[in-house]
Parts: sequence; C-alpha cells; structure tokens
Amino acid sequence: MKKTTNNFQRAYMIAKAHVQEVESRQKEIEKKYIAEHGIVNPDGSIPELIYCMEDDAAFEKANEECSALIVAAGLEDELNAARDALKSAEDRLIVYGLSIAPAGVRATLEKGVKENFTIRQKVLDLVFRLDVSTVSA
Repeated sequence: MKKTTNNFQRAYMIAKAHVQEVESRQKEIEKKYIAEHGIVNPDGSIPELIYCMEDDAAFEKANEECSALIVAAGLEDELNAARDALKSAEDRLIVYGLSIAPAGVRATLEKGVKENFTIRQKVLDLVFRLDVSTVSA
C-alpha cells in the first residue's frame, strides 16, 4: 500500500495539532475563570472567552489575572515553542512543495510565499493536501 503523506506533511500535522491543543487548554482556563467569577455582560450573556467581555474595566482585570494563570501553568512558553515548531514545519513543507513545483512557476511561488501571507497559506494548503503517492520519486 502506498503512503499518501510524507514526513513533511506528518510533521506539519503534528505541529499544528500541538498548537491547537495548547490554545484549547488556554481557552479552558479562560472559561473556568469566567465561570468561577460569575462574569456576565451587561446584556445578561455569559462571555465565551475573556475577549468577549463588554465591560472594559472588568476585561482588563480578567485579562491580567487569566494571563497570570496561563503563565503560571507554563502554557505561554509551551505555546510559543509550539508556534515556533509549527513555523519550522510550515517552512519545510513549503520548501518541499516548491521543490516539486514545475520550474516555470517555482520562482514566482518562492517570491510569493515570502512576500504574501495569502499565497503562503494557499501553498501550505495545497502541499499539505497533496497525495504524495502521485509524486514521482
């Protein structure tokens, strides 16, 4: 059975999942903080996350306290490391994608991924979804 993904794609998947997992734990800290402190917006709704709070003074206090909780849990450093790993995985995936791109468009794409975020995201998406069993060795 042929592999449909390669090491670059798998590394990208793992790095992206790790970032999402750490962000999810940070959101849980915020949700728990909101619930424990009975935070409610003026219209009676319960904000899903800290940034959804409408009272600016309460937001400032909650943001500061949640940030301290996140730092104390080690999630800020973990998220920074995870984002660095994701960036490296993205860069390697792009290099791989450009290496198999037709020579006629390679230079244009190389320039595009360096200068334009949207092009970078589209190249990442295309290379990530590529079935590598269709690529000749």
